[in-house]
Amino acid sequence: MFEEWAGALRELTATKEAAESWRHNRYEFAHRLGHALTDDRQTGEPVVSGHVVYGVWLKWGLLYVGQTRGAERRLRDLPVGESHHLANTFPPEIWHRVVVVSWPKLAEAASAVAEVEPDEVGLGLEHRLQAWLQPLANASRRTPGGNWRSVDWTRSRSRGAVVGARIDRLFTEVRNVWEEASQAEVAAESDVYRVVFPADFR
Repeated sequence: MFEEWAGALRELTATKEAAESWRHNRYEFAHRLGHALTDDRQTGEPVVSGHVVYGVWLKWGLLYVGQTRGAERRLRDLPVGESHHLANTFPPEIWHRVVVVSWPKLAEAASAVAEVEPDEVGLGLEHRLQAWLQPLANASRRTPGGNWRSVDWTRSRSRGAVVGARIDRLFTEVRNVWEEASQAEVAAESDVYRVVFPADFR
């Protein structure tokens, strides 16, 4: 299987002209997808910004859960992969669904950030979502020896784990929104979430 993948890439980049076309096509797709994650579909103006949690699915299920305080930058780079590792292993051309939840717009967000800094709340929500859903790409980490080690969210003492235990009401609200958004079969959006299907931009 690995050789078939490598062979297809060799064929797609077999000449200088083909390699240049491959590079341009991939970036154009990633650029369109990144803007679809942040911009208004009618005006093209950025409307998703600040703190969000987000998830990436493959056809078989949830692959990755992340968070950011700069959605307008991070989400646009997510499919490009210049500062985010996911696209380097799982290219956006094979992503099935991406869900973005703007959690500061939820009713319980105000009380949460009154007690904890927004950056910490984002980490707490990320930890709670990962522990609940256990997405494949978050479930293990690379080791210096070239192997992988499993993540045990129940034993974590990270900032996200500590804060996550203090934001039950907000997490419940995020979880409800997440469940609704993750069931969408076509592109959708509300005041607090956005669902994008990368195949729409190929």
